[in-house]
Amino acid sequence: MTLLALLSAGWATNHFAAMLPVLAEVAHISKPGLDAAFGLYALGLLPSLLLGGGLSDRHGRRPVVVTGLALAGLGNLVMLVWSTLPGVTVGRLVVGLGVGMVASAGTAWAADQDETKGAARAGVVLTSGFAVGPVATALIAWALSGRTGAHLAFAVPVVLTAVFALLCLRVPDPGPSRVAARRAADGDDSPAAPVTDERRLGPALAASLPMALWVFACVTVSMIVLTERIDEQYSGPLLPAVAAVLSLGTGVLAQVGMRRVGGWRVLGVVGAGLATTGYVVAGAAGAQVGLATFAVCSVVLGCAYGLCLGQGLRDVERLAPLASRGVATGLFYVVSYSGFALPFVLNTYEDSLGVSAPMYVLAALAAITALTRLRQVRRGSTADLQPVR
Repeated sequence: MTLLALLSAGWATNHFAAMLPVLAEVAHISKPGLDAAFGLYALGLLPSLLLGGGLSDRHGRRPVVVTGLALAGLGNLVMLVWSTLPGVTVGRLVVGLGVGMVASAGTAWAADQDETKGAARAGVVLTSGFAVGPVATALIAWALSGRTGAHLAFAVPVVLTAVFALLCLRVPDPGPSRVAARRAADGDDSPAAPVTDERRLGPALAASLPMALWVFACVTVSMIVLTERIDEQYSGPLLPAVAAVLSLGTGVLAQVGMRRVGGWRVLGVVGAGLATTGYVVAGAAGAQVGLATFAVCSVVLGCAYGLCLGQGLRDVERLAPLASRGVATGLFYVVSYSGFALPFVLNTYEDSLGVSAPMYVLAALAAITALTRLRQVRRGSTADLQPVR
């Protein structure tokens, strides 16, 4: 049930990507306004990621997850009944508050339930929600045009989050202190244990946060930036849905594939390297992106997204102490979700810098991340980063 809660939270937040062309047509909201609403969601998200993780460490995961689901549903309800730029902005902020709590506390809860694979599974399921939401919303908007389709698209995540919030009330919540006590009672103090209480928060953040930089900074380029640079004949809610399938679907496959090559410590290097490649291709494409280039970029950036997300969560899972797992997860997602502001930033500087230069800057930064991680691996400073099988 914890994983289903994460699925509904991912749906509730990212289905908005397919709503952008719908709201432009139905509510007559401008492109800069919609880009701003898409990115300003991070203002609610970032503090709630930290707050949710810390509160769940002290008071348990369940109340934080249930509260977050309720807020995610409320935000979509606000956008349903108030489909103007102010309403959409307020609704996205509320959704951000809720999803941040669910992402941080829910991932830590999943790790409490399964210490070897819980965080990795949480990342896969959350990604699945990000992918399914835009696809479902696009199909609804395609089948029911106008305000009817828009209202139904917002109503679905409202219902989903409400249902799973109620079901989560029935899920046991051992909490980090009880998990630690259970591990001690079982005598699980071997070197092979995935997490030990002697681990420190600093190394966990030093390993995971560079990976977090290239999580949503990759998929938003595919789903928002590149879809706006394709010929207008392909415009509409189905194009973001295709981008979601290509990028987020590839991200899910990449995370699942990590388990089969879990002993390969340079997966984070590969993820940042693929991000570099995707940004270079996007920059070279310029202002007019062809369908083939769009598909290639979406797949490459999606794979980068999946590898960086999976590696970063496993870094947190292995290196963060149990008592700080929620905080570490929240900090990881704070940096990850900052990528949602990327379309707004790119739109702001497009007139002065052009469309290609920012992509090359992102490529250079991703390359630095890959080289830094590779140096850590070669020096042996990430020996403990080997993912759990």
